[in-house]
Amino acid sequence: MIKKILFTAIIFNLAIFSQECGEGYSYLMSLPDNINNINNDNNCFYENDLEVLDSIYIINNLETAYESYMHMGLQTWVSGRFTTWVATYVPNGQNGLTSKLDQLPYNIGDLTNIAGLYLEKHNLTNIPESFSSLTSLVSLFISNNWLTSLPNDIGNLSNLQTLDLGYNQIESIPESIGNLGSLEYLFIFNNQLSSLPNSICNLNLDWDGISPANYPYFASGGNLLCDDSLIPDCVLNSTNFNISMEQNYYSFLLEAPQDCMDCSSLGDMNGDGGYNVLDIVSLANCVLGGNCVDLENGCAGDMNGDGGYNVLDIVSLANCVLAGNCGS
Repeated sequence: MIKKILFTAIIFNLAIFSQECGEGYSYLMSLPDNINNINNDNNCFYENDLEVLDSIYIINNLETAYESYMHMGLQTWVSGRFTTWVATYVPNGQNGLTSKLDQLPYNIGDLTNIAGLYLEKHNLTNIPESFSSLTSLVSLFISNNWLTSLPNDIGNLSNLQTLDLGYNQIESIPESIGNLGSLEYLFIFNNQLSSLPNSICNLNLDWDGISPANYPYFASGGNLLCDDSLIPDCVLNSTNFNISMEQNYYSFLLEAPQDCMDCSSLGDMNGDGGYNVLDIVSLANCVLGGNCVDLENGCAGDMNGDGGYNVLDIVSLANCVLAGNCGS
């Protein structure tokens, strides 16, 4: 009888809490330790925010890694809204995710109160266009992924102050970036950028500055920004044009010149303008040593353009030297 009374009381209390949640909010009875729940004594959480986390949980097959989507990373909720997610890949730690994300769901744009997103060191190759709806976003850290592009309307993120895109594969920056009027830090180093939109000069950045914490306010080193006509003056004249940061923890600044090696003369390994047995020997030696990419003209050894250096390249170079038609 006593057990029945206690059980009835628990159900009754749950019903009271559930009824206190407003429209669009759901009651969660217990929360894991990774949740920082602020100004939300009734444990009412916005359903759209929960659905986004659930989508991330499902499409990345995280069921075996986490008990539920509420266990993923360090989460801060304020008044039932999701505001900060520390989801950096940390394989052996607790301050992030122990499994990598492969994709973000299209409904991520429903996280309209999110202010801080930390998504470093995953396998993300793209960002959904709906991302441009995250107008409360203040800090976006998404370095060390495999991004090749950004949403066209990224300029809609009017409250963004920090945008860290370092160590990706981004090939272009949308014209709309010039609309990020609140931006204070922009890291675009170590990507595949060969040009930048003129609108980037609309940003109110300290193009030459380094913060007291030894972070550049802007840095673009380690790209392919080699043609001055494709680089806006604010970037070209920046003292941080060839600056990057140490990859894993951003613990110190690095000198990172643009990758402007001319590989138009395939096979000319020593850069002397000719093609002979010396080039063949140089290519053979670096293939055996596995260090062709480290040579000054190493890229000239990729004779078949497959991105690698092997015996097929050596054979191609030897054949064209013998035929006297290298460079034609």
